[in-house]
Amino acid sequence: MHDLMTVPVVASSSRTERALTLGTALAIAVVLVPESPALTLAGGIALLLITLVAALRPSPAVLRLVICCDLVAFLFSLYVFAGFPPALVTALFVVAPAVAGWVLHRRGLLRPIAPWLRWGPLTPGGIALFIAVVVTSVLGLFLWTLIDDPKLSEFLGQLQHASPWQAFAVILGFALVNSAWEELLFRGVLQTELINTWGIHLALVIESVAFGISHANGIPSGPLGIVMAGVWGYLLSVIRLRTGGIGYPFAAHVVANTTIGLLIYLQV
Repeated sequence: MHDLMTVPVVASSSRTERALTLGTALAIAVVLVPESPALTLAGGIALLLITLVAALRPSPAVLRLVICCDLVAFLFSLYVFAGFPPALVTALFVVAPAVAGWVLHRRGLLRPIAPWLRWGPLTPGGIALFIAVVVTSVLGLFLWTLIDDPKLSEFLGQLQHASPWQAFAVILGFALVNSAWEELLFRGVLQTELINTWGIHLALVIESVAFGISHANGIPSGPLGIVMAGVWGYLLSVIRLRTGGIGYPFAAHVVANTTIGLLIYLQV
């Protein structure tokens, strides 16, 4: 099992690089806050300004991060401002950054574009961490549902006339795709480049804060939801580092998203 301190870190990053990666992490988190067009616009403008600065003072770590976040912000804006179907945009979240990364890597630009894209080996330690996080997240979501009594979302509300198997298939499909793009972004690109510029411990804190902010209007929501999502994001980040791959956090994310869908659907 990988030790946190064995992950390669670029110690020579400048203050500008650190400021730009921090700003990018917070800006993309603001962009992704659900049902908040004003925040999406503000975060998008911030990303544009950061991109201009990054272009003037190029750094591989900053450019890798900014390019990916710009692409995600653009796609999310198509949903918020142009009315693109959420299912299509969610699918593009997974496909577009992967294609862009492959093109950049093939052309020899900004390598290594995705050193984090590893599944991770099956080990007793990794499985134990996975089980611990899954149990904690499921219990936490169940307790939050009891305390907060969340309302049925429009997306899940459309499932109330579906059969249980149809509803489960839709929820699972959403959980798989949503978990894929969030893990690629947060435990993939963000975590890697923040570690390259900030070091491991501060990188995990920044990434967790960004993950929590991006779920401000999600499930769970509100201040408590931000804290819960942030802590959970930190745990997923630790799993990714200790297991050497993105497979375990992705699987844990799928379980949590499926749990959220089922808990809310069962309130119908």
